Amino acid sequence: QSRCVCSLLLLLLLGQLSASASSPRVHTSAVVTTCRFVVFYTSKLVFKMSSASSMDACTSINGRLESSSDVREPLPNDTKAVTNEIKNDQIKEVKEESFDLQALVDAHPFLVLSLKNCPQCEELKEMLVARGVPDEVFVKFDKADPLYPLQKKALQAYAGEVFTFPQVFSQGVHQGGFQAAAELLRSGAFDDVLEREYQVEPTTIQNWTQKQSMAIFSLPNCPQCDTLYEDLKKRGVPVHDVFIKLDKAKPEYSTFKAQLQKLMNKERFSFPQTFVEGVYQGNFDEVISKADEGSYADFFSRAFGLEPPAPTMFNEPAGGGEIEFDDDF
Repeated sequence: QSRCVCSLLLLLLLGQLSASASSPRVHTSAVVTTCRFVVFYTSKLVFKMSSASSMDACTSINGRLESSSDVREPLPNDTKAVTNEIKNDQIKEVKEESFDLQALVDAHPFLVLSLKNCPQCEELKEMLVARGVPDEVFVKFDKADPLYPLQKKALQAYAGEVFTFPQVFSQGVHQGGFQAAAELLRSGAFDDVLEREYQVEPTTIQNWTQKQSMAIFSLPNCPQCDTLYEDLKKRGVPVHDVFIKLDKAKPEYSTFKAQLQKLMNKERFSFPQTFVEGVYQGNFDEVISKADEGSYADFFSRAFGLEPPAPTMFNEPAGGGEIEFDDDF
């Protein structure tokens, strides 16, 4: 039995020495305390063995030989202290290596870091889930977790010394907190990554056509867009509210174009493109023609409070009555 105990103690010591050699981050104090643990229990075994055989065994302590009767057995408190010291060192090592924010960001093309009991976190989650974003993008921290101080410190490198939750990352880039992320979501900046990585169908263009009574999609430096803009402005339409200017230079333009093609059921088209109450109206010349015909009179009155144009009145010839054949025209 004594041999088995000694073997186990030696294995414990070898394990600590091996961990120290393989990982430079393991604390030297953990190895030292393990050595103390082995020495204490070895001394205790020697003491018992010498008492059982009635022999006056000698033990080397601090470089001198003393009788076994002088050897002090390790007190239970000593044993507990050594065990606690080893445990504390191991916990400290786990804390230092258990959280890697960059690895977490790299593992998620789209990541939302949130906190328990956070209304804004829940609001952003509802917005994303409504679009079909899966739960795997959400990671919730807990202030009661021993790792939270490390998590907060790591986030401060991106969000600043003072920040609020949630915090959002897209394709490895920090996007900001709730307000910034919500605005980017509404503007369609996340459409591409959410569709590519999570098969979420983009609906930004459709949402705009349904939210606005009249939505006209245009481009910068577009003469036809300017023509329609000026025509509707003369009619009293609040053009600043209905025109949505896209930008080919922005990364989300490709997904916007694909969404327009789907809504219009057209592979090729030019700008501007107009929707009234969610219904596609056609190119700029078609819209102007419909406006001239009065097709939008009721809509303009209902949506913008514009009075319909007065009907054209034809005046009767002077003198009244029927026209005689011998009158001079």
